Amino acid sequence: MPRPSRGPANLPAFKPELVSAPLESDIDEAYARKARAERLERFLTNDEVFHRCACFGIDRNQFDTWSAKFVDAASKNKIERLKPANLLSVLARGGMETFDDFIVNQFFAYLAKEAPDVVKNTKFLREITDLRFPNEWSPDARKVQRRIIMHVGPTNSGKTHNALQRMRASKSGIYCSPLRLLAHEVYSRLLADGIPCVLITGEDRRMPDFAELGIEPSGYTVTGRPISKMVSCTVEMAPNVHCHVAVIDEIQMIADRSRGWAWTYALLNMRADEIHLCGEPSAVPLVKRICASLDEEVEVHEYSRLGKLEVSPDSLEGKWSNVQKGDCVVAFSRKDIFHIKSMIEEATGLRCAVIYGGLPPETRAEQARLFNDPDSGYDVLVASDAVGMGINLTINRVVFTTLSKWDGNMTRPISVSQTRQIGGRAGRHNSGVDGGKVTTLVASDIKNLDKAMGLQPHQLRVAGLKPPAEVIEVFSRQFPKVPFSQLWSMFRDIANVSDDYFLCNFRDQEAIATAIGHLGLSIKDMYQFIYAPINCRDEIVKDCLVVCATAVARKTECKAASAIRLPRSKPKSRKQLLAFEQWHRAITMYLWLTFHFPETFTQYDEALVLKSQCEDIIKAGLLLSDSPDKPKHSSYSLENTHNAESGDTSGSGENKSKEPKEYVMRLEAKLESLNKLRKMIEVS
Repeated sequence: MPRPSRGPANLPAFKPELVSAPLESDIDEAYARKARAERLERFLTNDEVFHRCACFGIDRNQFDTWSAKFVDAASKNKIERLKPANLLSVLARGGMETFDDFIVNQFFAYLAKEAPDVVKNTKFLREITDLRFPNEWSPDARKVQRRIIMHVGPTNSGKTHNALQRMRASKSGIYCSPLRLLAHEVYSRLLADGIPCVLITGEDRRMPDFAELGIEPSGYTVTGRPISKMVSCTVEMAPNVHCHVAVIDEIQMIADRSRGWAWTYALLNMRADEIHLCGEPSAVPLVKRICASLDEEVEVHEYSRLGKLEVSPDSLEGKWSNVQKGDCVVAFSRKDIFHIKSMIEEATGLRCAVIYGGLPPETRAEQARLFNDPDSGYDVLVASDAVGMGINLTINRVVFTTLSKWDGNMTRPISVSQTRQIGGRAGRHNSGVDGGKVTTLVASDIKNLDKAMGLQPHQLRVAGLKPPAEVIEVFSRQFPKVPFSQLWSMFRDIANVSDDYFLCNFRDQEAIATAIGHLGLSIKDMYQFIYAPINCRDEIVKDCLVVCATAVARKTECKAASAIRLPRSKPKSRKQLLAFEQWHRAITMYLWLTFHFPETFTQYDEALVLKSQCEDIIKAGLLLSDSPDKPKHSSYSLENTHNAESGDTSGSGENKSKEPKEYVMRLEAKLESLNKLRKMIEVS
């Protein structure tokens, strides 16, 4: 479905969105059975599905014949992996798009068994795409007698702290972080305590200045280079070296549909005497199954929350004037965050800091510092789900403006895990806050919030994988005339993966491959590029990507100034600020490329200067008090917001801005009716 219109810029672009996907708690076998029937019908009639099959030489008659047999077998529960009980993790992980991909993959598995001659060389293709045994990919790690310890519990329970204490006391250690910001925080803490530490992220490598810090190296290499006993890194950049203690944080991310492969690889490949896994209890059964395949046992240490946390029965009643000092107001789009910031500041006089994923990590850290500092003048935080992990915040109350989020295809309820993780940021232990509260903007969301906060996330069933470069290279040789971007979808369709694993989402990789596929890069170089830390939806980043990939294809030097051209004028609006945020991501990509193609991207230091300049500009841009999209209304009305998003800018209506309470009641009644209608449709 198309994304709802945001409406004109001079009105607040925010409202509780109607949800087009089920709550996580509603995904049961009955739902899976209905979803299966619907998507199997789509499989039979969708031209895109046929074209995907045609890439492997399947003609229309063959498709019609065998797809009908496949659907019949699946509907009668004759295909094990398409039984309703086995579909729950697929539906919870990625919705209908992921489910459709899974059905196509199972169709090829069905053909390999029932009609192996329909696809040419099907047996060989299934063999070269066989990813069923990732436990066999890391022979060096299997030589280490590893002790696996899991620290599981809710947010703010001390689990990561205890694991890090064990690492600090060891002879050598590696901390694997889900975020650059958190990796930098651990790096800084260790150095401040006199413990030598190296920082490794996609675009940054830092060795401590031992003389300046007044600390001694752990030793020296044969060439006289100082050695640090500790490494703090993002999980994707975990070094392949032996250490005594490794800490892998947020282990539940192993099931993330885009990045899960990095946690899987860290768990399988880490050469450490002790591996401490920190995260949610939902990951325990999956980790135990994976470790059992490695002949390793798992110790589980369970933690309880430090400090009270409660769901407040009172919402904000749709009024920004009810926002208080110490609140963190959560929204899920950049535009909403800035509009909400303006409305709160107008309604309360309180100044708001902002944190969202598009900001540079350094800027997020600065905004967090301003919010935490009682003397800074910033009393409220407006943030996205970026506050869910990695930032220490002194939050009294978390306020959800909505419990759903646009995922690129549809509006989906945020998961139980996300809700609990974000809500759990309130009342952090040792922050001076006596317990924390969680609530919502409108009363109609309180019931679902209370339900989610009281649930435990579903047990994780599968861990993410990405295909090794050499596997993709062998696969590409079978289809020499097929564009690299198409190879990815073909690989996804025919790959053979076991029940404990899944292939991570290739959409971003396909977008990158499409953008640079015409440049004549080698398969090896293309594979490097498609895992660059970028989003091709950012036009500035995409253009910079093409410039950089062209230099690699032509084997010419690419200077920082050739790829990065910051605007000369500072941002005067939030739209202009967005351009600088994209330029910062382009600089981050250039820095990342300096480590992967050092002969082409030679100006690391120059790029760092540009990065620092860009961060200063973004920091100043966040202080903009006025912009073209700032609302003119002094009070917030959900009715006004609704008209703005639906395109009604006439201002006509029954003096709606003066009666927010009455409108909230009408909105709640309307939402309740829609929810009842949705349930009736599902039942029928």
